[in-house]
Amino acid sequence: MKPTYYLDANASVPLHPLASNALVDALALTGNPSSPHLMGRKLRRRLDEARQQVASALGGGEKELVFTSGASEGNRWAVAAVRGLAAKMKRKIRVVSTSLEHPSMAKPLAEAVSSGAVELSLIPICRQGQWDLSAVDLAKADVLITTAAHNETGLLAPLEALEKALPEDAIWVLDAAQSFARQAIPPRRADLVVVSGHKVGAPSGCGALLIRNRARALPPPLSGGGQEAGLRPGTEAWVLHAAFGAVCGVINDIREENQKLGVLRDELERDLLAAWPAAQALFVDCPRLPNTSALVLPGVNGEALRMAIDASGVCVGFGAACSALAPEPSAALLSLGLSPQEARATVRVSLPIGATLEGLQAPVSDLKKVGQRLLQK
Repeated sequence: MKPTYYLDANASVPLHPLASNALVDALALTGNPSSPHLMGRKLRRRLDEARQQVASALGGGEKELVFTSGASEGNRWAVAAVRGLAAKMKRKIRVVSTSLEHPSMAKPLAEAVSSGAVELSLIPICRQGQWDLSAVDLAKADVLITTAAHNETGLLAPLEALEKALPEDAIWVLDAAQSFARQAIPPRRADLVVVSGHKVGAPSGCGALLIRNRARALPPPLSGGGQEAGLRPGTEAWVLHAAFGAVCGVINDIREENQKLGVLRDELERDLLAAWPAAQALFVDCPRLPNTSALVLPGVNGEALRMAIDASGVCVGFGAACSALAPEPSAALLSLGLSPQEARATVRVSLPIGATLEGLQAPVSDLKKVGQRLLQK
């Protein structure tokens, strides 16, 4: 049986040892952090400690942090809150966003437009990775919604330029799921920041919203119990959040390790492009995540490419992980100017911490052989 090589860290990263240890410790306890008795108070202290750790990693305060099940819930929460704001103000909310948003943000945002709650303008982004901020009127925006780093290509948003162009009273929603462990603390100007635990080294099923500044004016979209200050009802998954907090306690070390992957990513990219002369790497001259490379193989059948790479034992990404099995090409890649064929035949290699040049020799060799065989057909 062929060995398996995991090069799909943007979908999910391996469980961090600190998260694993925190999980084992937490699983030995029983109770509900909302219960007033001794065990409940003990669990509440665990949850409060995790809240402080995650909030600190985001550059915020613990009273600003709300735990969720992950970035998909956080993104839906944000859009639902914007719809609630429209109802409260009895007018359409002017939202500026991009076509590179994760489906968990893009789809509910489209539904908000269809409902009449939102008037949406999209910032054009071309195949060369340039953001045309002059094409939208950010000065009149009520809300800016943007990802900090595109999950499929690694392209980084021009956060400083966006902050400069944004009016003082506008609310900035920032999806930082991919950038959280790989870039610096999100800008303080970002009012609502969305993150996910499994992109950092925690288990799937935990995440957080940092709600501060102008985002405090957003009406909570959920009702129920009083957990999470009434902003996210339901008993907290405190075991998962304890693991999330443990990882966030060493977030600076994780960010440093991720930054080191840039040199290795560039070497891998050069190696693959030398073997695939017809291929193109997206955004090589643009700011992007240090671990991410997106390569387009023109003329190759996307389904055949997926099957062949999978059979080789190399795990890579194709589009957003949550919609990678869908037959349609990535809407985000199409918006950049790629053809449907190119979008289907775009391979995302995203390196996890711990990857080495020696360890990549075998999977890169397998990738080269697959690409060469299909490009010759």
